[in-house]
Amino acid sequence: MIKKIKSKEVGFFFDQTGNLEASCYYQNDSIVTPIVFYNKQDSIFVRHPKVDKREVFFLKSSKKWVVGTIMTHKADSTEIEVIGRYIKTGKDTFDIQEEASLSNSASLKKEAEYWSNREIKPIYLFGTEELREFYFRQFNSSKMNFNKAIVIDVSLNEAGNIENIDFPRNLNTLNYEEESELAFLFSRMERWQPYFSKNTTIKTTTRLELGSSVKN
Repeated sequence: MIKKIKSKEVGFFFDQTGNLEASCYYQNDSIVTPIVFYNKQDSIFVRHPKVDKREVFFLKSSKKWVVGTIMTHKADSTEIEVIGRYIKTGKDTFDIQEEASLSNSASLKKEAEYWSNREIKPIYLFGTEELREFYFRQFNSSKMNFNKAIVIDVSLNEAGNIENIDFPRNLNTLNYEEESELAFLFSRMERWQPYFSKNTTIKTTTRLELGSSVKN
């Protein structure tokens, strides 16, 4: 879900069952503030924007926050370092209490690695409407009777907007009229929740498979 707040947009990312997975702010389609990840609706991992190939993170462990960094060596190579315990010293200030037991903790590094590699799949209309509701409206508005299985590839950009809709001919038995009608019906499809990967949103293609019972 994207909401406009002054010049920024706040993005909420949900899983398939409606649970909040992550939130962040956007400006000009770029993340400009820390990304907050959630576990059972409670914040558990905060990932700050990258500065000189390094990202600071906060991880909640045993109800207390620890601080660490994610160092990017290559596009697919990162190094996790746990520094110490987060200590709040004032309203807007904090300190880091270095602890060897934390820095050497393999379990903390593994947990931080899990959250730093988090991926959240696309969801139609940010989960505010189920795809079957969209199918019902579109197929009931059509004069054609699609009594056959249909496979559709929906290509999404980084913002979750649809870039292309394709009906793979090796997986479908659609004639020209059916494919044209489907292209028109699915051109009405609205924005999706973008595919979130690690610390950004990426382009992706989502495959939809409709059973032979789809008809008006």
